[in-house]
Amino acid sequence: MPEPNPIYQISDADVFSRGSLKLTYDLLRKKNPALALAVRNIINCEALPRVDEDNDSPNSDHFRVPLDSFQVRAVVEGLMEYDQAITGQSEQAGLAIMAKTLMEDWIALAHKMVNELPADQKPF
Repeated sequence: MPEPNPIYQISDADVFSRGSLKLTYDLLRKKNPALALAVRNIINCEALPRVDEDNDSPNSDHFRVPLDSFQVRAVVEGLMEYDQAITGQSEQAGLAIMAKTLMEDWIALAHKMVNELPADQKPF
C-alpha cells in the first residue's frame, strides 16, 4: 500500500470518507462480495492525516482509494444496478439519494483515472 500523503483535499476524487466506503461496502456486498471486501479493506489501511486535528471521531477519517480502474468501474456498475433496483420505492428514498451521491463520487474517481492516462491510452 502506498504511504499516506499528508497533502490532500477532502474534495480530491480519490479521497473517500470512512462512511462513504462503509456504505459502498454495504450496497455492494450481496451482488459482488469480493469487490465489497476490497472496498472495506481500504478502511483497514492507515487513514490520511486529519485536516481538522480537533475532530477525533473515527467517522471523519479519510482514505485514498487504491483500486484499479476495473474495480472502480465495477463499483460504479454495482451502484447503478442498486440505484435502478430501488428506484420508485418510497420507503428507500433516503437511501436512494445517498446511493446516487455515492455513485457520483465513484464516477468522479473514474473520470480522474481516465484523465491521468497517458495521451496515447485515453479512450477519446
